[in-house]
Amino acid sequence: MPSATTPSLLSRAAVGFWFLGLGVLGLLRGAMRAFRHGAFAADGVTWLWLIGSALLVLVGAIAVMRAARRHRARAND
Repeated sequence: MPSATTPSLLSRAAVGFWFLGLGVLGLLRGAMRAFRHGAFAADGVTWLWLIGSALLVLVGAIAVMRAARRHRARAND
């Protein structure tokens, strides 16, 4: 009988890494928009973009940390 293999961390945390990537790209885009004319000047849309991207990074980081913790716990069993 084949033994059960534990999925890799990359496959367990794929959605978390996806959110992290999208959030980082959103933060970059928001910063580009805020610094378009030199000094930081953010309007309402830019603030929504930056805050939404920061939340997406936070959710992604939490998902990756949870998957890593589960992966470590499963590897130790």
